[in-house]
Amino acid sequence: MRVLLITSLLLTGVWCSRNTVFVYSRVGGDALLPCSGLVSSDCSLVSWTFYKGADVRYTHEVTEGRVRAESDKSERMSITADCSLRFRDLRVADVGSYICFQDGNSINNVYLSLLAITALSGIPDLQPGGDLVLSCILFSYYDTGSCQPYSTEFSLSWVTEAGAVLPTESRYELISSTRCNITLVTKLRREDNHRKWRCQVNATGNSRAAFQDFTSSFLFQNPSTDQEPTPPSLTVCPEQLHISHIVLCVALPLMVITVGFFTWRRDRDRTKTSAAEIQLQEMS
Repeated sequence: MRVLLITSLLLTGVWCSRNTVFVYSRVGGDALLPCSGLVSSDCSLVSWTFYKGADVRYTHEVTEGRVRAESDKSERMSITADCSLRFRDLRVADVGSYICFQDGNSINNVYLSLLAITALSGIPDLQPGGDLVLSCILFSYYDTGSCQPYSTEFSLSWVTEAGAVLPTESRYELISSTRCNITLVTKLRREDNHRKWRCQVNATGNSRAAFQDFTSSFLFQNPSTDQEPTPPSLTVCPEQLHISHIVLCVALPLMVITVGFFTWRRDRDRTKTSAAEIQLQEMS
């Protein structure tokens, strides 16, 4: 009954929280969930609760200023000196609403959302002339992949590594665009090898923005698009080599000659010995 009552309060928004904060991060990243405006700096009076709308799940994560050992997030959570909740190695299951209480009174309602990029292209496509297909998903504090259309707290966009708008070029195409899922298709060029592609949350109001990067690395390249191969050098030990390489180039042939010489001598002696034994046998 108590869980149902709390769930109803969460769904209707009747919490009387002093602050509402939207925090955005990325899957595998870190996040700091603030508990600002505390009446007292005594964290032993602070507790944190977690609510996940899609699963209708409500749990206590922190009580009396300490992370509960029973929490499935306990190894990745900690309380800071100002009673905020610090996360590391974030996972999709962490998405949801976190409420900070002090002495039973709600202080902050923090909504955590996470970004993730999925490459839909095969490895053979990652080469000049191939199509790079990247899907950027925001796992939201609402329901994953189906954000409420009336929310104006954020929007997603594909930008350059510096955060600027992608230039207007025919090789960039958005084939799917929703509030929580945007897919970018790019015709790759040679200069795109090891290039970063960024999906960014454009946040408004009292929120913390984030971005996620994907690096396009070419494992296989079309020879016609690559640089001309450098002809093999006929010099065994070029002058540019390190001194140790030069010593190796000189010593190795000497070693081969020395081993060959002693091998030749051993075989010759064996041949002489065998001939002498044969001769003795014939005489006897």
